[in-house]
Amino acid sequence: MRPHRRSEMNDKRGEHLKTTNWVLTAAVLVAALMACNPKEYYDFKNTQMQSNAFHLPVDPIGKNLGYERLMINCRYREPLDKFVKERGIPDFINEYNVQARDGIRLYYLDDNEVYDFLEQNYKPDSIHLLEKRPLNGFEKAYIKEIQERKPM
Repeated sequence: MRPHRRSEMNDKRGEHLKTTNWVLTAAVLVAALMACNPKEYYDFKNTQMQSNAFHLPVDPIGKNLGYERLMINCRYREPLDKFVKERGIPDFINEYNVQARDGIRLYYLDDNEVYDFLEQNYKPDSIHLLEKRPLNGFEKAYIKEIQERKPM
């Protein structure tokens, strides 16, 4: 009987040790996250998100892919169409997706402005202006690189 009881005690100690390890790991992770600068983290996530996205130039005369994508979005989303008719055709667009909701950013380079639109639910007409802001450093550099590329 005694060896069996000792085995049970070892099992309980093992469980307590696992629990203690998980608690310590969680505490270290929380401390590390609290030590991070939230703005730097946001900039990192923003850059990471944007580096996986396409910024398309919009050429209404040549009717390139960026222009066609903008027109499709405008036909599909009345609030966006109204905004583009009032504000004018942007220089670049960036389409993205957040939690199954579609979004589009309109870049007006001469004014150094980005208009970010995002659907509020899964209906196209629920799109609204999420924010208006100046271009960030990544966007400026990326768009400049696109403009300087030579055609193949």
